[in-house]
Amino acid sequence: MSQRTGDFKGGIQKGQNATDIHARKLDKQCKKIRDLLVNEFPHLEMKRKLTKDMFPNRKGACEPDGGAWFLNGLLVAVFEGKKQGLGGNAIERWFKNNFVCRKLNPNVSYVTFCVGEGAGQDKVIHNTLDIAHERGFNRFLNGENSCFLSEGGFTDEEIYNTMRKALSAV
Repeated sequence: MSQRTGDFKGGIQKGQNATDIHARKLDKQCKKIRDLLVNEFPHLEMKRKLTKDMFPNRKGACEPDGGAWFLNGLLVAVFEGKKQGLGGNAIERWFKNNFVCRKLNPNVSYVTFCVGEGAGQDKVIHNTLDIAHERGFNRFLNGENSCFLSEGGFTDEEIYNTMRKALSAV
C-alpha cells in the first residue's frame, strides 16, 4: 500500500523531526569546529549557507554543517555531516548538495563526515556514495570528494584535523 494516499504529503511534516542524538552531535561538532577555524583562516570567507542569489538561475541552495569556504569569491571547500541508519535514503540528498556546490566550482574540496549504522563498510552510505568516491574513503583528496565513515562517530579532534587539513590545502 502506498503512503501517498489520503492526507499524506510526503517528506518530513510539520512537527516531525528527521534527526536523532547522533545526527545532532555531528551537526554541533561540525558547526563548533567551523567557528573555531574561521579565526585560523582569516584569508578565507566562510558562509553558512549557499543562497539562491549565488546561482545563475537563482534556484540552487544548501546549508552545509561545516560551512562553505571561499577564497577571493571562489568556493574552495565544503564540509557536511550525514547520519544514516541501515534503512532509508537520507544519504541520497548528498548528491543534490554536491551537485550544487560543484556548479559553483568543479574543483571544490567537498568533505563529508558520515556516522550511524549505515556508515559501515559496504553499508548504505558506502554503497550509495561509492560512485562519487572512486579513489576511496577515509582520506582527504584536495579538490575532490572526500568521505569519512565512522559508525560510532568522530571525536572533535578528528573533525578538526580533517577540516584544518582541507583548508590548509587552499
